[in-house]
Amino acid sequence: MLKEIRCEKFKNKIIKFHSGLNVVLGDNEGSNSIGKSTLLMIIDFIYGGNTYISHNKDAITNLGHHEFYFMLEFEEKQFYFCRGTEQPDVVFKCKENYEKQSEIKVGDYCRDLKGRYGMAIKDLSFRSAVSLFSRVWGKENYEVKKPLHSVSAEKSLDTITRLIKLFNQFDKIEKEDNEIKKLNETKTVIQKANKMNVIPKITKTVYKNNIKEIDKLNQELEKLSKSAFSPAINISEIISDEILDLRDKKKILMDQRDYYKSRLNRTNKTISSSKELRFESLVNFFPNVNTKKIEKIEEFHEGISSILSNEIKKAKKELSKKISTLEEEIGEINQRLENILNPHEEASIYIDRLVEIASILKNLQLQNGYYKNLASLSEDIEVKSIKLTEIKEEIVNQIEETINFELRQFYKLVHNEHRNPPILKLSTNKYEYKFVDNTGTGNAYAILIIFDLVIFTSTVLPFIIHDSFLFKNIEKTVVEEIIKIYSSIDKQTFIAIDVIKIFDGNIQTILENNKVIQLDKDNLLFVADWRDKTK
Repeated sequence: MLKEIRCEKFKNKIIKFHSGLNVVLGDNEGSNSIGKSTLLMIIDFIYGGNTYISHNKDAITNLGHHEFYFMLEFEEKQFYFCRGTEQPDVVFKCKENYEKQSEIKVGDYCRDLKGRYGMAIKDLSFRSAVSLFSRVWGKENYEVKKPLHSVSAEKSLDTITRLIKLFNQFDKIEKEDNEIKKLNETKTVIQKANKMNVIPKITKTVYKNNIKEIDKLNQELEKLSKSAFSPAINISEIISDEILDLRDKKKILMDQRDYYKSRLNRTNKTISSSKELRFESLVNFFPNVNTKKIEKIEEFHEGISSILSNEIKKAKKELSKKISTLEEEIGEINQRLENILNPHEEASIYIDRLVEIASILKNLQLQNGYYKNLASLSEDIEVKSIKLTEIKEEIVNQIEETINFELRQFYKLVHNEHRNPPILKLSTNKYEYKFVDNTGTGNAYAILIIFDLVIFTSTVLPFIIHDSFLFKNIEKTVVEEIIKIYSSIDKQTFIAIDVIKIFDGNIQTILENNKVIQLDKDNLLFVADWRDKTK
């Protein structure tokens, strides 16, 4: 927990804190701009927040860059740190005398805080948990009807996910969600391969037609085998993987041979003997043309042509050699096929057709295999998505029931007479916080505070921060009951409040006993006063 904050720019250089309720007390005149909200924002800042830098620019402008030295205590062990406005992205680890030792990134510092506070919640950052419930003027997270929104533009789905994590119920969802992600990734890979023609893309109609074609080819294969071979020969041995592999290799070699033959034909056309260039027609049209210069250019071209001709002849020789090699390899494969099949002479006409059918069958079966895999993936995704929705609905229903039960209990404490408590309506992707009896500003903020107290006492949330503006219009008796609740909680609560003379004596005593600092128009938080620039 937070034990102290020190700053050279503070009027009171050291501010001490304690467990339970910590009160930043204003005066009985309700003076503004004395530093109540600013101190709460500084507490948010030393817990990893950044709003102090953006919202409290006036402090930096008038005080210059400044640093906050602070001490946190966990299990009776003290940890000393420093964070300043000039380098807000880092936190310095310090010795007991606040001499800086080393610096760490704010993100790493917050991860350490999460562990120190025992927030064993996977995939929920420390700042994501605490920032929402640090309701300080300037943070814009105090819209009463959106108590789960850190900012009004935040997606409702994200706010509900954070709530589920805060109640430590996200593991069940994450397991199913990860499985769906993996299935979708596999499906995406197959679909991309289809688009790039790496694997065939077929429709349900093609799939059914393929089944018919496979059956038809199997029947033909059986007939051919009976015609060409002895009944003792097993057709599965004939149409083996080795034969199919040889067939594929043969096709590749034949394609290469045809390619090189095509290149050879083009090369033959290129090679031609030089012919004498005549300039008679050119001179007829252009009597003054410099034929000697043209002859010199032509001589140069002929030299180049001679060089190119030699290169082309060399290429022709290489192409002929490659073609010859390929034809030898094709001949070897033909021989291997003949040795494997070893057919009777009268059956040789069936061999190519047998292998061709087997090749077509293999291709059709592969196509249908891809289709079945994709269909199976889609079915698995649909089934798991339905299951995930059911799990989410069960979890949010449980959380909704827990929160609404606690809302009723807290509402009874703060209202002596019977009133309808607020109700949180949760679904998997949206929520609604409803209250009907009194929609005035005071009651609305009371309901917001009660909501925070429910979450605070029901989860591992380490602290809450409530600014003075939340209490301004709430009924006196309701504020008094809220103060009693604050004081009954062991975890740290930071509040700012003023005009406490209106409360009963015992409530004033609670606030006085738990105050960490008292501010008024003459006793400001900082050493400088920039409220009135004419002074």
